[in-house]
Amino acid sequence: MTKKVAKIFVLTTIIIMLLIIALLLVYIYKFKDADNGSGENANNVKKDIKITQTTLLNKALPDADTEEVIRGVIFIGDKEDKELISSAYFVNFDKQENKISFYSFPGDMKFEVSNELYKEISTSLADVPQVLTLSHLYKYSKNKQGLKAGMLMLEDYLELGISHFLFLSAEDADKVFYFNTKGDSTFLQTFINSVINGDKNAKSEFVKSLYNSKFTDIKKSTYVDILSKLQEVSKDNIRFISIQGERFDGGVIIKKEDIVNMLSSGSK
Repeated sequence: MTKKVAKIFVLTTIIIMLLIIALLLVYIYKFKDADNGSGENANNVKKDIKITQTTLLNKALPDADTEEVIRGVIFIGDKEDKELISSAYFVNFDKQENKISFYSFPGDMKFEVSNELYKEISTSLADVPQVLTLSHLYKYSKNKQGLKAGMLMLEDYLELGISHFLFLSAEDADKVFYFNTKGDSTFLQTFINSVINGDKNAKSEFVKSLYNSKFTDIKKSTYVDILSKLQEVSKDNIRFISIQGERFDGGVIIKKEDIVNMLSSGSK
């Protein structure tokens, strides 16, 4: 009798242990499945956020071939420090009126990016500050996306309709522009004689010698067309304006109203 009771007790204990193990396995499985599900959801949320935040950087820019007025920025590289920008031009080219203006910004220009754009830009350029100096733009990303981001940040601040960008090294810029010690500039006379007033082949060869698709959003053939159109612009309708701005906190503050007033007053 005692042996029978002992046997029943052992069997009962085994069954109870098996049930406990089974319950534990079910619990662990469900917990792991739930954890995987939440992880996938989190990843999906991150992907959705990333897609949303980089939309502006991935958005196609206008076609300069079809625009009546081309507005862009030319970043000029520094001669001594290849990671810096020495200055920049805001370019306003009215192809219908045959007028072109170059507004020169100094490298120590300081400006602030809006919260909305900063959230987008910082997902791709993590080190870029919200208040930055023009000369440092090239440090954060030396590629097409970084230059596009720089253009978007300037446009966000100035609101001038800037929609194209070009980076020229100091050496290449010296083949196009003349810079005096005061910071004023104009076209080099040799550039006017041999390129602007040259034939289409001369224009094509010149563009080919400087062109790098990583540093601009405009096609090579479009630059040739722009130079051809520039040949039709009279000397009086080519303007170079140096924007001095106001000295503040170790930099220069340029008010967009100053440029808007110049554009509206016939300096375009």
